[in-house]
Amino acid sequence: MRGRRTTAFVAAGLAAVFAAAAWAAADLALFEAGEDIEAAWLRHDFKGRTDYRADSFAGRPAIRSEGRNSASVLVRRVTVDWNKCPEIEWTWAVTKVQPSADIRRKDQDDVAASVAVLFGDPGPDWWPRPVPTLRYAWTGENMEAGAIIGNPYAPDIVKVLVVERGTARAGQWQSQRRNVVEDYTRAFGRPPDKPVSAISIFTDNDQTGEPALAYYGGARAVCRR
Repeated sequence: MRGRRTTAFVAAGLAAVFAAAAWAAADLALFEAGEDIEAAWLRHDFKGRTDYRADSFAGRPAIRSEGRNSASVLVRRVTVDWNKCPEIEWTWAVTKVQPSADIRRKDQDDVAASVAVLFGDPGPDWWPRPVPTLRYAWTGENMEAGAIIGNPYAPDIVKVLVVERGTARAGQWQSQRRNVVEDYTRAFGRPPDKPVSAISIFTDNDQTGEPALAYYGGARAVCRR
């Protein structure tokens, strides 16, 4: 009897492992921390040049981003059918957050870290043809967690959702998982009608001039089996 129970327990455990592997295999990698940044990303410098580089943090590979009185974005093309893959998941860590940042105001619109999802075709060079963008941000204490703000420079196109604020959870890796369809609908008042076409990461401190330092791990689209 004991042998049968042991065999059944092992079989159940293996089944759980294989199920988890099948779920992971269905997901879609959006970016990895160990990739060559220059080869994997397109950079757009709005002001100055944020320092993005391959690094590590707390023993894990990361894309390190440090503001240099700058606003620079890294963007890469991806193709995600949100009908099949409605969620995204990523990891990040922040060690320096701008205390006076206020993303509602042009003169204080800085974030320590952000991950943005772009819907629709932005064209060969994404910035001249902006598309609806959902931006998940880690910013200062002035904002409430869960708030959705129209970016002061493009309020109808870029919606910012505050998922982390301040320094209470700074200095350690954090994992985020969001349903982009639900968040898009809340932010724009309607469901998305275009597939996800690109993803970007953005750290800036050109407005406040206060130190900003973040680390990005990998990101994936979580898909239905």
